[in-house]
Amino acid sequence: MNEEDGKNTVEAAREEGVSETIKGKDWEKLLFVVLLSVALYLEVVYAALLLVLLSVVRYLIKGSVGPRLSNFSDALITVVNGTLRYILFRTDDKPWPLSPWPATEVSAGNDSAETAEEVAEKLAEDQGERPSKD
Repeated sequence: MNEEDGKNTVEAAREEGVSETIKGKDWEKLLFVVLLSVALYLEVVYAALLLVLLSVVRYLIKGSVGPRLSNFSDALITVVNGTLRYILFRTDDKPWPLSPWPATEVSAGNDSAETAEEVAEKLAEDQGERPSKD
């Protein structure tokens, strides 16, 4: 056996080991990681920019961001966090759009998160009515 045949055998064994290692990988997860990386870029650049502009306009006009916009902001933060954790291989939990949109609480102000029922009770109290407890 000459030196060249020995090199070819070593290279063939190395290529076979690499191909088996690649075959063992979870191709579905790798594909999702690549696609979600692109989606994350779009979420952060375009969705966040649009959300910032809407929040600024709403704040300038009304003096507050508003509960629906705050609620959506919280959900977007949760989605971005989940996507980052998934594409950086920190978790196997699939983020949105591979799982449902995260549920967040309705926020009455920028500082405190309240349930929709609590917000309705406060509104009723402010209007001098007492909400019925069904």
